[in-house]
Amino acid sequence: MLTAVSAHRRDRAGLAGLREAVGSGAEYVEIDVRRTADARLVVHHDPAVAGLPLNRLTYDRVQELSEQPVPLVTDALEIMAGRTRGHLDLKERGCEHEMTGLALEAFGPDGFVVTTGEATSIAEIKKAFPQVKTALSVGRNLWERDAVSNFAPLPFVRRAGADMVALNHRLARIGVLGQCARAGIPAMIWTVNAESLMRRFLADPRVAVLVTDHPSAALTLRDRYRPRDRPRDRD
Repeated sequence: MLTAVSAHRRDRAGLAGLREAVGSGAEYVEIDVRRTADARLVVHHDPAVAGLPLNRLTYDRVQELSEQPVPLVTDALEIMAGRTRGHLDLKERGCEHEMTGLALEAFGPDGFVVTTGEATSIAEIKKAFPQVKTALSVGRNLWERDAVSNFAPLPFVRRAGADMVALNHRLARIGVLGQCARAGIPAMIWTVNAESLMRRFLADPRVAVLVTDHPSAALTLRDRYRPRDRPRDRD
């Protein structure tokens, strides 16, 4: 089975970037989810807008301060539904139930994956929506968090009940991908933009999904790939 591609959408691209990502042909499109002070779910990677915490600003104020329009999640889902699978990356606690409910309506239970670095969020989602596919993100703050959770993540993945693990590509290259594969846990690798790394991970049968800012390039490389070229495991 070929590695799927997830198109990562950057904040500065707005809804135009989202439409471009959907039109790329990638199997998944990733959006980052946060909540404003007036309880609106928005698509935004960073925790702040113009130096102010996004979760302390109303949606109208966020729009005033942001250099680019900040999409509502509902608008993003409308663009994505029926054209791609959702890759929904929760950037903070408190979005789990509402976001998953919206995704089920938009994509159906098999049409999306929820990723988050919070094991408690994964556990909440799996308890309320056991049919939903989840992945625990590992390596978001590679050198700032407990090294054990980054370099030996399997106990945390299992405790959370995650179906997959979403690995920082640096961790994947130093043996953590091998740990997960030996445990039978599928891996998503993020965010892979260098062509040499795209080639490596697209050719690795242990990688279920490759996340990239350049989905068209990744898809072109994948189309050139032949199964006989697959390398042996290196870690």
